[in-house]
Amino acid sequence: MREYTKLAELKGKIEHHAICLLFIKMANCGVCDVTYEKTTKLLESYPQVIGVAASIEKIPSIAGEFLVFTAPTVLLFIEGKEVFRQSRIVAFQQFEEVVKQAVEASSSSSSWT
Repeated sequence: MREYTKLAELKGKIEHHAICLLFIKMANCGVCDVTYEKTTKLLESYPQVIGVAASIEKIPSIAGEFLVFTAPTVLLFIEGKEVFRQSRIVAFQQFEEVVKQAVEASSSSSSWT
């Protein structure tokens, strides 16, 4: 998962990929570190999903842009639209199910709602 330090680049990546996962983290956050590792491992099973990461310290405006008030926060976008969000404690079973549905919908050219 590539980490971005500029909001414009990050938004461009989200808008130009069919399925994109944004991981927002903070420095010195143990929960962020563990969740980041699990998220990275999960994405290995779904190469169709582009993973991007950002730190609130490096891009403070990300909090307002995506209405993120705690870390970690995981956001899933399909065609630039947010379809899933979890913060602090990520329920990975539910998270993986949503990712799987997104990939299946994308590969069958169905619309996602």
